[in-house]
Amino acid sequence: MIELNNENYFSREAALDYWSVSQFKAFNKCEAAGLAEARGEYERESTTALLVGSYVDAFLTGDKGAAGRFILQHPEITNSRTGALKADFKHAETMIEAVKNQPLMTEFLKGEKQMILSAELFDVPWKIKIDVHGGDRIVDLKTVKDFKPIYEEGFGWRHWIEYWGYDIQGAVYQRIEQIASGCTEPLPFYIVAVTKEKVPDVAVIEIPQSKLDTALKLVEAKIDRFDLVKHGDIEPMRCEQCDYCKATKRLTVPEVFEIEEE
Repeated sequence: MIELNNENYFSREAALDYWSVSQFKAFNKCEAAGLAEARGEYERESTTALLVGSYVDAFLTGDKGAAGRFILQHPEITNSRTGALKADFKHAETMIEAVKNQPLMTEFLKGEKQMILSAELFDVPWKIKIDVHGGDRIVDLKTVKDFKPIYEEGFGWRHWIEYWGYDIQGAVYQRIEQIASGCTEPLPFYIVAVTKEKVPDVAVIEIPQSKLDTALKLVEAKIDRFDLVKHGDIEPMRCEQCDYCKATKRLTVPEVFEIEEE
């Protein structure tokens, strides 16, 4: 098992050795796609929305050179002729200023940045990278479309924190930090959020302990099976809805067209 650092944290070897929140959420959405991604056989598309979030992260929770490195590593965010930032990333600077103009947000973003921790939870090794460890709290920076509820098939309208699984992230981060630090009590988990709207909205949100406890129970209930899938002991279930399942679909028999009668 590799010793984690900034250079190898997102490596393929680390993904195979450790569980992470993003990997758990990928398996929870589709085991087949999650497994393929962990093995390096499938890579989710890097969208502009994801790059905007990473750009804001680099400026607000990275070290002094993080923003410059990000721009060098992603030349696609600038105009090749003029060198100026493209429109989405110019707007990202507006989002960054919206955060900087909020004293409460800047206070919550003070602390040790990008803290890497690992520990065993539910008999499997986990890795986490905390945006900001404030000593007496854990803080994660989020960029989201807006703060409106999001509809999810099978669940209905959900709060955006639950829809994106940030309660799961908070639960795992809180517990891993507690195990790694040896603290008797878990630290509260906060989200510092800024929206991508034309006029960015901002929020600092504490996820209640009851929500975190419920989310951790979900992880506990599913991680045993996911770990067996990850290590090849059982076959992964396919959702047949995601891009990976559609790309690897193999038809064996014709479908029968049926209309459900009311």
